[in-house]
Amino acid sequence: MRDRCRRTTRRALWCIFSVALLLSFAGQAICQTSNRAATQQLDAWLRDAQTAIAQKEYARAMELLTMVQVANPSYRSSQVKSLMDAAVREAGKGGLPPTAYATKETAPVTVKVSQQDSLDILIREAEKVILDASNLLSKVRTQQLISDFDLVEPTTTMKASRDAFEKKQYTEAIRLANKTRYQIESLLQRKKTEEQPAPASRIGSTPVTLNLNNADLQQTLKLIYDLTGANIILSSGISGRVTMNVREIPLTQALNLICEANHLKFVEEQGVIKIMTEEEYLQRPSVVQAMTRRVFPILYGDGNSIVKALKETLRLDAIVYEPRSNSIIVDIADERLAQTVENVISTLDSPVSQVLIEAKIVEYSSSQDDIYGIDWLINSNLITVLGHKFTLTGPRFGVNPAFNPGVTTTLPSGFSFGVTGSTYNTLISMLATRGKVRLVQAPRIMCLNGTTASISVTQNYPYIIPTSSTITDPVTGTQTTTQSITVMEDSVGTDFIITPIIQKNRNVYLNLSISDSRLLEVRRLEAVAGNLSYMTEVPIIADRATDQNVVLFDGQTLVVGGMIQERKEYRESGVPLLRRIPFLGFLFKKPTHSATQGELILFLTPRVITTFQEGEEMSKPSREKAEEPVEPPGNIYKLF
Repeated sequence: MRDRCRRTTRRALWCIFSVALLLSFAGQAICQTSNRAATQQLDAWLRDAQTAIAQKEYARAMELLTMVQVANPSYRSSQVKSLMDAAVREAGKGGLPPTAYATKETAPVTVKVSQQDSLDILIREAEKVILDASNLLSKVRTQQLISDFDLVEPTTTMKASRDAFEKKQYTEAIRLANKTRYQIESLLQRKKTEEQPAPASRIGSTPVTLNLNNADLQQTLKLIYDLTGANIILSSGISGRVTMNVREIPLTQALNLICEANHLKFVEEQGVIKIMTEEEYLQRPSVVQAMTRRVFPILYGDGNSIVKALKETLRLDAIVYEPRSNSIIVDIADERLAQTVENVISTLDSPVSQVLIEAKIVEYSSSQDDIYGIDWLINSNLITVLGHKFTLTGPRFGVNPAFNPGVTTTLPSGFSFGVTGSTYNTLISMLATRGKVRLVQAPRIMCLNGTTASISVTQNYPYIIPTSSTITDPVTGTQTTTQSITVMEDSVGTDFIITPIIQKNRNVYLNLSISDSRLLEVRRLEAVAGNLSYMTEVPIIADRATDQNVVLFDGQTLVVGGMIQERKEYRESGVPLLRRIPFLGFLFKKPTHSATQGELILFLTPRVITTFQEGEEMSKPSREKAEEPVEPPGNIYKLF
């Protein structure tokens, strides 16, 4: 019985052990399956990254390698790091534009990657790379290791990197920051290993000592021949002066200094040094074969201006602008110089923004017209009721007389009276008009950023100026007088000249000049020239003008006022001949005294247009704009 119990116990323990062992094997198999799936996913990402690098899609490669590092930092860390460094280096070196791609959909695996963690890592990496590149750029600029002109390209790339970071394009920001570092390091390396003229074999390394002051070029070369024995040939027609004090420098370096001072070139062929002009040097077969012809299409800018800038800054001679295809053609032997030319052209050839100027020129007249006198009217329709009843008699006049003679008529308000038994009716009136607004001009023009636009709406008023000149013959003493007439013109109207300059944050700097003139009267004057008298009519013109420089926001309205002008006028109307009778003439005329005070007010609104959509919006018909809801007006900038 005891043995049976022991055997049963052993069997139970064996069963338990077997079950535990089976469960352990099953768990390991499940874990291995899960790990295998995760490893397969990481392998796929790594292969895709290698393929992207081979296809020069460095932005995608960096994205895939970042996903691998986030998923499993220990997975082939050395290989992933080397691939990441290669992708970053090539992206900065090549300066390739960012490549748009779509991430392939993959089957779900057990690897769980937090997108927020991946984004945080990418942001920190972008911040670090941008900070390092910015510090390097500040260092070389502060220590003046590189000229400001050479730093134009790295500075532009650094700005593009910061803009990409602000737009949350972190991968592009990393690429541009690394490109900035590569550009700066390339400039430093080029400065360190500046190319020197090829040594003229053994003779070129011969040290020479020269102490010359405004010496003739040919005599200087003869002196060098006497010191070194070098065979030197000078092209015909070349002359120059040399001033230098050097001690124990190689012959090639001395020749390079002499040629640079006289805009010459030298080459060494078969032990002979040949000195020639720059034009002859460029026409040599070896130089022509080394030339690379590049064609740069111009998309936005002015090709002639870009060619002029390149000639003045980079001293390029073999460069022309082809207007038919709107392209710039350059022959360059140095590949680095070709890259610099391409970068400068791409920087200068940028889209030009436009500015729409909406202006309204309004004249407000504050006037008071006082009209006194007597109007003798036949059956006048202007007779109004005074509020009393009068009996008006006499014959009827006119087609539709306003009243019947002998009939009692009720007259409205006003100051008027009638004469009974006469064929005339008289009217005495007092009129006073106050306040009048006149729209002088409402121009709406569009111009390029930095260019001047003008609108002129004027009318010319000619007049003559007689002149006389007297010439005395020195021999006979005879005097000869000649008369002549000069025709002059005065323009009357409105001139509007404006130059907008777009600043940062869409602010607009405006340089505007506005003038408005009008004809007050044409005065008849008598002019005497010699023994002749001329009657001429001269226009009397009133001018108002303003010149302003102001900065406005996009869409902000500027109001310019305070240009006030006063004018007093006297006009007289009445019955011909009768109004000129002394004393009694006042009964047949009506004098008018007018005092006018006019103020010219300008409303000016600039609108920046940088995209096609903005231009389309500005070009919408007024009817469509009228149907849109009206928004509250913005700030109005007043200048009085």
